Order: sequence, then C-alpha cells, then structure tokens
Amino acid sequence: MRKIESLDQFKSKKAGISILIVLHIIGVAGFLSPLSDWFVFLTPVNLIITAGMIWIDSKANNRLGWPIALVIILIGYLIEVLGVYTGLIFGDYVYGDVLGWKILQVPPLIGVNWLIVIWGGFSLAVHLGFSRRFRWLATALLVTALDMLIEPIAVHYDWWTWTNGMPGLQNYVAWFITAAIMAGIFEAYPLVQKPRLGLVAFVCQVLFFGLLYLAIF
Repeated sequence: MRKIESLDQFKSKKAGISILIVLHIIGVAGFLSPLSDWFVFLTPVNLIITAGMIWIDSKANNRLGWPIALVIILIGYLIEVLGVYTGLIFGDYVYGDVLGWKILQVPPLIGVNWLIVIWGGFSLAVHLGFSRRFRWLATALLVTALDMLIEPIAVHYDWWTWTNGMPGLQNYVAWFITAAIMAGIFEAYPLVQKPRLGLVAFVCQVLFFGLLYLAIF
C-alpha cells in the first residue's frame, strides 16, 4: 500500500510540475503575441491556478493550515494598502486594473502573490540546504531578487505604476524586510517540509519574468 501511495504522489507531483511549466511557457508566448492584451488580463487566473496547485500539493506534504496561509495573504495585502496610501513603505505607486477587483485601491489578489513568492523562495532556500539560522535571510534575498525582475515587466504591462517611473531602493528594502518577516512565519510553522511545487513555481516565475525582460528590453 505504501508503494502505491508513493507512486500516486510521484505521478501527482510530476503532473503538477508539467502543468506549471506549460502554463508559464504559454504565458510568455501569449504576452509577446498579438493577443498580449488578452493574456495580460488572464494574469489573475495564472496566480489562482498556481496558488491552488501549490495548496493541493501541500495537503499531503507540508501541512499548511488555513490560518497560516491567511496570515501571509493578509500581511501581503495590508502592507500593500499601507504602501499605496502612505508612500512610506515601497514608495509612491498605484495599481492598475490587471490584477482585478480592488479594495482600498489594492487588489486582494496581491496577497495571494505574496504567498506564492514567499513559499517559493523559502522552498528554494530549503532545497539549497540553508540552515534554519539563515533560511529567512536566503528567502528574503531570493524574493527581493525576483522583484527586481518583476518590476520592469509589471510597469510595462500596467499592473502597477510608479510616480517616478520605476521603483527606488526603498521598494527593495521594504520587499526584503517583508519577505524576511514572512519567512520567519514559515520557519516558526514548518509549512515547507518538502520543497515541491512551491520551488517549481518560483523557478517558473524567474524564467517567466526573465524571458519577458530579455524579449522586451
């Protein structure tokens, strides 16, 4: 029975990896195609599918509880609200309409995006063998580096807009601090025991934004 369960888990993992890779390949091709506007507005669908797949995969492997997931999502969303309203956290920026319905000028889906990137960055830190003492630091560095790829693409496709055109150092410092806090929550509650689809999702996002950057700029 144990061998059958392991085989089923392997097949599930393999299928999940394949779906995430294909999803992001189609995304890159679509963003660069004449149907770019249509694909851009499918961004929320991509985020929901990615988060959903990571969540389903975690049920048997990471034991992620709803309360912890909601804490990460709420922290991500609320810090963006403070950021938009005050300009004191990330800098002066506003959200466009691409990420969907907004509450207090911020799409709640951005909280889901924070969950995806933090989970992915932490999963990669675990996979690379960082000790518990340094995993929060590695996660914060990885996630901040990913944001450096995300920002020019996000501005190009009007996901959000910066008053000064592009973010400054303040944005990346805030990303680092926020990611470090969230990584601390992941460390306190062992959400990533096996870095499975979270890791794959992070690598897919790096390739997605990296390829778009090379193609556009």
